[in-house]
Amino acid sequence: MNVFIGGAWPYANGSLHLGHLSSLLSGDILARYHRAKGDDVLYVSGSDCNGTPISIRAKQEGVTAKEIADKYHSEFEACFKKLGFTYDCYTRTDTEHHKNVVQQIFLDLLNNDKIYKKEVEQAYCNACKVFCQTVMWKEYVLIVVWMRVGTSVIIVLQY
Repeated sequence: MNVFIGGAWPYANGSLHLGHLSSLLSGDILARYHRAKGDDVLYVSGSDCNGTPISIRAKQEGVTAKEIADKYHSEFEACFKKLGFTYDCYTRTDTEHHKNVVQQIFLDLLNNDKIYKKEVEQAYCNACKVFCQTVMWKEYVLIVVWMRVGTSVIIVLQY
């Protein structure tokens, strides 16, 4: 039997903690189980090297987002190796290969009417020059505004 296991992709913006490891461990256990049964297993995961959490950490430390992603991706790889995780492929979201594959999947979905384009209003912080994270929670819209110093202000709007 062929078995594909896709693990979670932790943000490369800080060291791994027990919560990360506990959520990733089940995939490794499953991969080991299926390999022991003689199944062909492809177990993949990687570091999420894009996004607001990485940009915020970079601003806090006065370095580029790539430097933050590189630092923590390397740390993650070393940690997983020390712990004996059995990934067949542990990669990162900022590789050219990842970008091309994701873009092709997106275009296939778009061209087959599985997703659609839509314009939406989004909060923007002029001071930070970033779009603000908007989160739906129950009957509220939470707009998280990231300040230059790395703290956040939450604006709560009821809808």
